[in-house]
Amino acid sequence: MTNKNQSKPSDDEVNAANGVTMFKGTSYPKETFEHYLVIYSSDGIRLSAGMLVLFFLNLFLLIPIYSVPYQPLYVYLLLPPLAVMNLWAIALTAAPRRLQLNYVLFRGIFGLVCSAAFVVVIQKFAYGIMGMTTPWYAISSFVVYIFALFQYVTLRLRQLKQLPRPNKGKKSNSRMSIILSMISGGAYLVANISLAFVTKQTVSVVLICVYNLLIFVVFHFVMDLHRYYWLRRVMNKPEV
Repeated sequence: MTNKNQSKPSDDEVNAANGVTMFKGTSYPKETFEHYLVIYSSDGIRLSAGMLVLFFLNLFLLIPIYSVPYQPLYVYLLLPPLAVMNLWAIALTAAPRRLQLNYVLFRGIFGLVCSAAFVVVIQKFAYGIMGMTTPWYAISSFVVYIFALFQYVTLRLRQLKQLPRPNKGKKSNSRMSIILSMISGGAYLVANISLAFVTKQTVSVVLICVYNLLIFVVFHFVMDLHRYYWLRRVMNKPEV
């Protein structure tokens, strides 16, 4: 006789394939996805939000948009999102525990705003300082940016379907913070040193290369939009 009290297999078990248990409702391995759905510690939110926006974003946007030659177009384009990110960062530093989940969304928006803003700054270097006149450089810059972002997100989503490695998430976040700090300091140092012995056009080329590199670095934060979506979905799901 069949035992009527026998518990039914969970959705995770039903979705298991090739011996790997899948996270309920997704095509991601359960172990990998549970490790991915992390809410950052409130203890570090205040410092992280301040460093990302009040230092990093302000430094690499305010200086170029207000530098010579001053062009109001770039101020109108970049100052509004910059102001929003600063106010958001201030709110996070004031109430990190209350906005702990909101910080995940903040990181994702920061990645998009920061990377897109850097593409705009590159246009000022190219057109405002180097004197470019063809519109094809701007068009190709944004096309390559969108393509690169799409490829990065696709790659990261593909990696989520792999089994996790021990401490991979912590090491990745730590490594990314170190890389971001090194590039920020190194870029600022190189830009200032180069001013002493090269032409304005050469400095622009160096800065364009640096900002292109920074764009790829901040792509790391964009994935927090995906993380935020799933965190909200999992947290709002009623328990059975």
